[in-house]
Amino acid sequence: MAKAAPFTAEHLYSWIIEKQAGLTDQQHFQRVLLAFSGGLDSTALVLAAREIQERLSIPMLVVHVNHGIQPEARNWAEHCRSLCQQLDMPFQLLQAELSDERRKGLEARAREARYTAFESIAKNGDLLVTGQHADDQSETLLLHLLRGSGVEGLAAIHPIRAWSKGWIGRPLLQIRGQQLFEYVSAQGYCWSEDPSNKNLSLRRNFLRHKVLPLLIETWPQAVTSLNQSAEHCNDAMENLVELAQMDIQRLQASALDRQLHRLLLTPLLQLPIRRQRLILRCWIRQQGRQTPGSNKLNTFLQQLVSADNDARCELRWQDQRMASHSQYLYLDAKKPTNHPGEKATEWLQQNSWHGRLTIEKPAGVNFDNYSIASRKGGESINLTSRSGTHKLKKLFQEAGIPPWLRNCIPLLYQGDKLLAVGDLWLDKDFQLQLKQTENSLHWEPANNQWLAFRNAILTHSEPTQESKQ
Repeated sequence: MAKAAPFTAEHLYSWIIEKQAGLTDQQHFQRVLLAFSGGLDSTALVLAAREIQERLSIPMLVVHVNHGIQPEARNWAEHCRSLCQQLDMPFQLLQAELSDERRKGLEARAREARYTAFESIAKNGDLLVTGQHADDQSETLLLHLLRGSGVEGLAAIHPIRAWSKGWIGRPLLQIRGQQLFEYVSAQGYCWSEDPSNKNLSLRRNFLRHKVLPLLIETWPQAVTSLNQSAEHCNDAMENLVELAQMDIQRLQASALDRQLHRLLLTPLLQLPIRRQRLILRCWIRQQGRQTPGSNKLNTFLQQLVSADNDARCELRWQDQRMASHSQYLYLDAKKPTNHPGEKATEWLQQNSWHGRLTIEKPAGVNFDNYSIASRKGGESINLTSRSGTHKLKKLFQEAGIPPWLRNCIPLLYQGDKLLAVGDLWLDKDFQLQLKQTENSLHWEPANNQWLAFRNAILTHSEPTQESKQ
């Protein structure tokens, strides 16, 4: 087998130039963040970046995240700082805080904490580059195969994708670990070794130290072949994502649908279930969320198909909740907490109650016996535009407000009399009082879905109708 060409800084330079050329005219890499753990792979990345920084003419910042998991963590951080001083590279140290979510392993929580730390310093146009290489890609593909992953999982590590306010890239995916070893060794630099990398109870380490060497003995090109398969799956996934995005555009018929993160339900369910799964997964990822497991998603889609027209189905996973309502499927369907209620003088001075409800000229209103409260059910209000008393439930139904939002709109009372529902529906006597004092009531919802509904209702630009629930 022919020996691979040595790794040089030119690989990194060419990769960045190629990826920059693939962006639109309005997009540019404004800064390169180099994720530096102190290990071999990221050391090679930093050394290569040092060689090309003047030619590239893009500001660079080397970033080390200290998880504090290993006893050697402080020494690793100091090693990274010292090396960057030698190289005259700008350096920043970040501290990571691991979540205590026990459903996830230590590796997953450390990874989440690491990227949360990077996001804390991210700016528009940042390109975060990490040191994953060809061997890492092969391990990832094997792990995903053994988990029964689909095309997206088999695409393994993506060369570049949107991240935070910019992008995250892996420029070393075509480079073997041995090439990086030779590159760093030839320059006489040392690197840190994480002892957990030898822990064979971790599945990735078991593949790295036990399985891959056996495969390479029989198939010397195993790493190259596995990486080619990952590239093919990545191409296939990008094609599927483009198809899903066209479907999503069709299933979001209006700007209000996009603001509310909802899809038209009937045309979605008319598609084959495999296409439904693809659409929902892509739609969820577009919002930066983790997707539910296959079994949960399949069960939910079956419930949607068999449900009556007025039935509501919901899917819960992690801290997410997706639910159907009327003719729509909503991604954000969490029910906000109720509020115990406050006196008028208190809610006028703060905006912690799902937003802020304000009177333009409070001095012109006598607030004796006024209060604000959550909806409890059974409320009615007298409207100027309609004769008689109207149930609040009916008004919500006519406006298409999902049930999970109905309890987080402020209700303004004088004694037991309902004066206002946010600023959407006002009691006719209260509205007359405001008019006589040249006053107005204004509600600023904190919930983005409520904000979109409020604006649509007040402007009547996109009225919604629903059957009685």
